[in-house]
Amino acid sequence: MKINNIQITSAATLNIEFATTSPICVFHGRYSDLALDLIRELIGDCGTQNDPDRIDDGRFVIHADIEMENKNYSVCYIGNADFMGDNRLAVNFEPNSIRFSEEDTREYVVKCNELDTDNSNVLIKTADISSCEDNRPIFIYDYFDRIDEAIDVTPIFDRLSSLGRQVFISVCAGYPCEKMENQNVQIVKMEDNDRAEG
Repeated sequence: MKINNIQITSAATLNIEFATTSPICVFHGRYSDLALDLIRELIGDCGTQNDPDRIDDGRFVIHADIEMENKNYSVCYIGNADFMGDNRLAVNFEPNSIRFSEEDTREYVVKCNELDTDNSNVLIKTADISSCEDNRPIFIYDYFDRIDEAIDVTPIFDRLSSLGRQVFISVCAGYPCEKMENQNVQIVKMEDNDRAEG
């Protein structure tokens, strides 16, 4: 599984859009953990770290281009569309239309459910993961914020990028961006209602 592009919007909190250009994507800022939670929700990776409904009543629109088993899925997910729990998912819309592929939508959901066997791809306060057959992205919460700023994180990034899987990391707004400068790392800044990419 590979997420190639993603856009997340809400009424007041998030407005980000970017193409993944590196194996490791670091979300930097106040809502970085929320972004990880929403990406996990999009790929059917249940059991989010925090309840996305706590922000903007959980009303988020997510568009993403996801590749699984050499097939591309253009996914649209709407959280709490009309009421709490009214989550909608559709895949591969026809150009300039609201019609989508029901077959591809079912196929996408089945593939995501088959991959969602456990939460071994979610790391909290650690970046210790070994190579395995799981091809879901890795999500890392509350780890880099806790490392002493004097520690070089380059070996950690090198090890994570060697796994051959996408890695999404959340760090707080106070974490120094210069510590994350690495050829394998892309930084997405999470300013309120503003898109920035470094």
